[in-house]
Amino acid sequence: MMTQNLSHIPILTYHKITDRREIGLNTVPPGRFAEHIKYLWEEGFTALTFSDITGNNLPSRPIIITFDDGYSSVYHQALPTLMKHEFRAVVFIITNYIGKENTWDANLGGITFSHLNKYQIKELGICGMEIGSHGMSHRSLTFLTAETVFSEMNESRQKIFEIIGKYPQTIAYPFGLQNRQIREAAVECGYRYGCVNLWGSGRVLNPFCLQRIPVYRTDSVKNLRKKIITGWGNLSEITKLRIISFPALLTPFYQKFIKKIY
Repeated sequence: MMTQNLSHIPILTYHKITDRREIGLNTVPPGRFAEHIKYLWEEGFTALTFSDITGNNLPSRPIIITFDDGYSSVYHQALPTLMKHEFRAVVFIITNYIGKENTWDANLGGITFSHLNKYQIKELGICGMEIGSHGMSHRSLTFLTAETVFSEMNESRQKIFEIIGKYPQTIAYPFGLQNRQIREAAVECGYRYGCVNLWGSGRVLNPFCLQRIPVYRTDSVKNLRKKIITGWGNLSEITKLRIISFPALLTPFYQKFIKKIY
């Protein structure tokens, strides 16, 4: 029943909440993010975390807000807005980059962003945010050996425990890329849920392949409303999101052949 509940809860994905621009659409301005959260609050949504999904006693309009990569802007910009509306969220951390710049990324134009430090991660947990794993290095797990995949998942889980005193329940697979073996490794490591974005197989009612809805800089409140209402039943919206998100799938190849971090 837990899986059935999750299949009907919209899960949003944000990345950076900042006025700084980059090549790409993952930077959502704080003002626009505030508009999104205000809209959700006014429409009667209740923002949950995965740890809140314990049975059938769900609010009438549940939603899960997630942040991939664990950027410091989540603490500085997103947290005050979430707290103002008594919303909770899930923040996925790359443990090898805690307190560091995102040098794992393509960083086109030489633009970098800082990740959350340990103090900020602790504070997010104290404020009711759920801390999840995004692996150790933000390398595509599908490019790695089975042993390295297990290490990425298990060691990142242990590192998060050392910081907040709780083991993360959820992992967001870097780039949303996964397969059956990776999902099985997540189970073995002790996770209860796994998140993808738009890509990957095995999603139907699978708690280790939960679909999410990406939110971009270009998304007005009207666009956000359309994404939530239509969910994954609107072919035109899915096609648009696939086109927008496709360049992100090239990053693992950039990492492998240009940055040589595999």
